[in-house]
Amino acid sequence: MKRHVISIVTFSLLTLGLLAGCEESDQAVNAPPPAAKKAVAPKAAAVVENTEVKEQVYVYNGEGTRDPFKSPLDILVEVSDAGVPLTPLQKFDLNQLRLIGVIIGKGDPRAMVIAPDGKSFILKKGVKVGKNNGVVTKVTTDSVEVLEEYMDFTGDIKTSVEEIKLPQRGGSK
Repeated sequence: MKRHVISIVTFSLLTLGLLAGCEESDQAVNAPPPAAKKAVAPKAAAVVENTEVKEQVYVYNGEGTRDPFKSPLDILVEVSDAGVPLTPLQKFDLNQLRLIGVIIGKGDPRAMVIAPDGKSFILKKGVKVGKNNGVVTKVTTDSVEVLEEYMDFTGDIKTSVEEIKLPQRGGSK
């Protein structure tokens, strides 16, 4: 019995000690720092009022940037500088296209090329092809000639004739 009373008293004292310690730390954390009261002359009070920190207002200017709330998938058609939609052939460089066949007969000669994505396209004179505003000028039995315009490092617009050739056949001749 005596032992039981001692343990209750010990438990009570420990609990009171812990609660007293908690109260002090809560007051120390939550209490605002004590303000130092000093006698201030009227002129000094006016100076203190004028030195208030003004809150800066941030204004976002999104001009010239992409709208972050608009899906990039909404842009379905790529457009050239002139505002004309690009053909699928204008999305690839000429060296990425592989010539697989040429048909010469009645009418205009035509050629078939395969793009890197595996799709095949028919070329004839006047078709736009390549990233440098190329136009097919001639289809021969073994190649397709494309006239391209490009801007060199000095800013001058240059033209060049590029050729897409049929691959050489393997085997003996």
